[in-house]
Amino acid sequence: MLLLIVSALVVAIWFLVFWIQPLGAVRVFERLTRNVIYRMRVELPLVGLSFDDGPHPTFSPRVLDILERHDAKATFFLIGERALRYPELVARIKAAGHEVGNHYYKDCSTFVHSDAEFLRYLEQTERAIGPMEEPKLFRAPGGVAWPRQLRLARAQGYTCVLGSAYPNDPMHPPIWYITWLVEKNLVPGTIVILHDGISDATRSIQALPQILQSGRQRGMRFVSIGELMRASRKTDGTK
Repeated sequence: MLLLIVSALVVAIWFLVFWIQPLGAVRVFERLTRNVIYRMRVELPLVGLSFDDGPHPTFSPRVLDILERHDAKATFFLIGERALRYPELVARIKAAGHEVGNHYYKDCSTFVHSDAEFLRYLEQTERAIGPMEEPKLFRAPGGVAWPRQLRLARAQGYTCVLGSAYPNDPMHPPIWYITWLVEKNLVPGTIVILHDGISDATRSIQALPQILQSGRQRGMRFVSIGELMRASRKTDGTK
């Protein structure tokens, strides 16, 4: 009986963290993984916006159009082999003033890769997406990697980044949930994770204007993660 109660409690906690994502849970992850950034401490009303798994020939242009209409900037974490396939989209992202980050060479788990393979894929992606402004950002595919792999990425000059408002959009939840989850966690320093490179990013794209409008109504400005980090350094009194 006790085992059943404990199991039910574990499932309930997992459900709460995964689908509701209270900001208190972010503090737990920050303590457990101190070398990964989930959010930034800033005094200005800034939110870091990011998109994963692109570039995508259908969805990335739609995202870029929406961002332009709302005067918002973002960080696009690009998959290396897709960047090679669509270099014109990489160029368009950069030309629009957005930031690019390294999201590995393939959309696959890093767990099965040796250190040498991990570094090779990291470097191949860096070559594919071209020059990156400081800070160089890495987000592991699926958001997870071995601790030693994150150390290798940092040794290559990367800052490892996740987020604090992630509506699990690759699982295709309803639009209301995507907007609710992100809006709920919209505070200065939040990092939002959405996807433009999944098989069907329609719901994420449909939710995006509402998210941007809601943030604007609260006085928030959506910026790249790099800009958010630079604002945080000013808050901390560092350069």
